[in-house]
Amino acid sequence: MKNAQYVGSLRQGGGNVIVLLRRTQTSVLVALAAAVACLGLSTPGAMAVPAAQPYGLYQSPNNLNYTIGTSSEYAGAIQYYGWNEGVQSSEVSVLPSSVTPFLELQTCGNPCNSSTSVNLSSVIAGDSDPYLANFASSIASLGRKLYLTFDHEQNGSWYPWDWYSGNTQFTSQAQQESEWIQAWNHVTGVIDQNASAQSLITWVWAPNIEQGGSAVANYWSNRAGTVANVGMVGLDGYYANTGTTWSNRFASSYADVENASGALPFMVSETGIPPGDSNATSQEENLISGAESVGAKVVFYFDAGSYVMTSAMQTAWLAGAAS
Repeated sequence: MKNAQYVGSLRQGGGNVIVLLRRTQTSVLVALAAAVACLGLSTPGAMAVPAAQPYGLYQSPNNLNYTIGTSSEYAGAIQYYGWNEGVQSSEVSVLPSSVTPFLELQTCGNPCNSSTSVNLSSVIAGDSDPYLANFASSIASLGRKLYLTFDHEQNGSWYPWDWYSGNTQFTSQAQQESEWIQAWNHVTGVIDQNASAQSLITWVWAPNIEQGGSAVANYWSNRAGTVANVGMVGLDGYYANTGTTWSNRFASSYADVENASGALPFMVSETGIPPGDSNATSQEENLISGAESVGAKVVFYFDAGSYVMTSAMQTAWLAGAAS
């Protein structure tokens, strides 16, 4: 789950946060400063899970001014998009050819809340089709492989597209679950109608862990049908306290994601550890080893808000990524 600072980091009109991954001589990728560090990140569209494990960090204030390294050292990038915001082609285009963009579409503006949200029912009805078609055309014009997702953490209770008491967009959780799948299928379908864009996109389905969220399977298949066009699956989830481990935080949700999806390639799409935990550095090791144990392709660490790494944590993180 993102905190308010994370959601607030989304900016309209060219101010998207970019997350990059740095490649080391051992082909480990380390993402810092808006960044992600990873080992052996494969190109979107290549669905074989690599033997090596990718690692990463996200630091919202840094944008392209990394605390470690330069853009030429990185191998992937994330941008967050408010609804009706066009692809920031100039920002993406200046990234080195080794960098793979990851674009995240969200049905809200800035700040991301109910007052700026776009109802899923209107998306399903096709009201946003011209925007989506233009978005696809911009992707096609970029001519580079990328990851793309839509309304992540859909099983949570904090975003406008989630189910929670008082969300007037929905009358029940069942309605929200059904509309989310319909909206996902509509959005991915419209964008994929552009054959050039489709050939460049790997769609990433990224719910929250079930601790703090509802069952992930409900957003893979329900009375509305089954999600389509998914090339990779992910999980967002945070360590809560000193007793949190991969086993008691991610393991069961990971199993449910893989069971629902049919064992598609997997990433930890967002995570963090409270820096005040007395065992925070060992928890980093636990996170990395847990992700490695399931063959995750990418691990994104949210190095902002309540999860900013201490210097000791960052040192341990980089040491783990380089090992």
